[in-house]
Amino acid sequence: MNLRDLGYLIAIADLKNFSRAADYCAISQPTLSTQIKKVEDYLGVQIFLRERNSVVMTALGEEIIQVARRILNDVRHIREIAANGQNPFNGKLSLGAFPSLASYALPEYVFKIKQHFSDLKMLVVEEKTEALINLLLTMKLDAALLAMPVDHEQLECRPLFEDPFTLAVPADHPLAKLDFVDLNDLHQENLLLLEEGHCLRDQALQLCSPSRFIENDFRASSLETLRFMVKNGVGVTLMPSVAIQPEDPDIKYIEIKQKPSRTIALVWRKNHPRKKLFEELSLLLAYKPLA
Repeated sequence: MNLRDLGYLIAIADLKNFSRAADYCAISQPTLSTQIKKVEDYLGVQIFLRERNSVVMTALGEEIIQVARRILNDVRHIREIAANGQNPFNGKLSLGAFPSLASYALPEYVFKIKQHFSDLKMLVVEEKTEALINLLLTMKLDAALLAMPVDHEQLECRPLFEDPFTLAVPADHPLAKLDFVDLNDLHQENLLLLEEGHCLRDQALQLCSPSRFIENDFRASSLETLRFMVKNGVGVTLMPSVAIQPEDPDIKYIEIKQKPSRTIALVWRKNHPRKKLFEELSLLLAYKPLA
């Protein structure tokens, strides 16, 4: 049994079909079936139950696949250490961000990174915070822009900037004439929020007392949807400064007396072999966003 065989096992476990797994591994299906049978005979256990249209793992097979994944991850880690030890500022770099930040910060960040590290090949990933953390922990993502705090002992953070919140209201709203607003003075405003799973939703609910706002059944999938709903007079929302469009005549962005904000940080796994690169990127990317 070798590393190639472990890859075969994982491909079948993921695709649940010998034919698709064979295509993925670029070998014939008979060759794959024969090799898996050799592994099962070598171990003396059955890993897969072969059904007509699918493949099911046995209980022992699931345990074996989990170990196989860890082994291949460790091997990939070893290869990365060796490659990045020669030049941590070269090769592929995957950088993630959550949706309410990605569209606004990533384009500028990627441009700046490419200017300073021209040998890096950038891969950008947009996912919700929980998904990004899982990708970091499994080494499927190099680094991510996340809102602090990120409480995980395996992850390391470097703060980049503060992203203040403003209150976005329709231009013809009675509040639009104000330059500052106190959240405690607001009563029964229709508060528009992102859908479950977005960290910005949780932050908004922490700042806005439910007793002072009307939380409706509408749930947006993006800040742009929220902006559109505000422009059309459906309600008000909290808008981070990175997403403000001051030239939009249909929305007024009002500063909040409490000065709420979120801290954006660059986050990576502590034992990542490219730590030196991430520390350099933290210095490069630290800035105050344009308002």
